[in-house]
Amino acid sequence: MPHITIEYSDNLHSLDESWVLLQVNKALMGLGIFMDADIKTRIHGLRSYRMGVAAAESGDHAFVAATVELLSGREFTVQEHLGQVLLKVLERTCLQTDGPQTQISVHVREMQSELYFKSVSKRS
Repeated sequence: MPHITIEYSDNLHSLDESWVLLQVNKALMGLGIFMDADIKTRIHGLRSYRMGVAAAESGDHAFVAATVELLSGREFTVQEHLGQVLLKVLERTCLQTDGPQTQISVHVREMQSELYFKSVSKRS
């Protein structure tokens, strides 16, 4: 744990998904609270999206929205720090100087430990 899902508007044409995922994972490892194999990230470029009404077709606006899911029990300060670190990584890796105005958001939320189920298979 954690699970991170990143969605972005596909008008961020030069966004390097693999680079973003690597930088997110490195930053989370740097916190010293997660094991390497427990950090799971995924990223999706969205072809269909809308931002507001007026700017919807202009392409002048873009977004990156990350959701971090953690098992319950982490202190608020840990969750807050994780969110701030992730926001800085996304600012560094997703903002494009010649691209559209971009809103970046991070939402950290807890999952009930009792309702999280996991299976790990072993290699032969």
